[in-house]
Amino acid sequence: MASSVSGFCDDFAGDYHLLFEDWEASMTRQAAPIASILERECPAAGASVLYCACGIGTQSLGLARLGFRIIGADVSARAVQRARSEAASRKLDTPFYVADMRNLDEVPTTGFDAVICMDNALPHLLCEADLTQAVGQIRTKLRIGGTFVASVRDYDEILQQHPVVQGPAFSSDEGKHRLVFQVWEFWRY
Repeated sequence: MASSVSGFCDDFAGDYHLLFEDWEASMTRQAAPIASILERECPAAGASVLYCACGIGTQSLGLARLGFRIIGADVSARAVQRARSEAASRKLDTPFYVADMRNLDEVPTTGFDAVICMDNALPHLLCEADLTQAVGQIRTKLRIGGTFVASVRDYDEILQQHPVVQGPAFSSDEGKHRLVFQVWEFWRY
């Protein structure tokens, strides 16, 4: 998992923001529902949160702007480098570490109020042993009574619907125009 995912994410780190019409607005939009859950589950203002598989920091940066104490971790060194740069440019004190969620030893902090793993990152773990290892590592980072939040897409519904295309999204900036969409192909095994 680590090598194939990190390689893909390394290649994509420089351009990931282009998926969004307005990446700044998307940070805010994506952080809002996560913040709502964290505020409900973590009673202290400014809760400490470890974000596993944080990518270039889209949601981490949005949550940091809302006052959460965020530490991000991702298997992709280039994504982490980009997240660090984005945090610095926004004057956010948000550390980021290169760490596979199956081994979070590179993250020196423990006792988090919450650990989050969003945007379908968990299914990148392809076997039960990897998932068990990741959950065990996540548990070591949580304080007693801490909260773990993950999001997983409902691919069963997608398999029933068989969408051909997801999107499109159009955007323009600095005289450049973008069209972003995904083409889906379904195979039977």
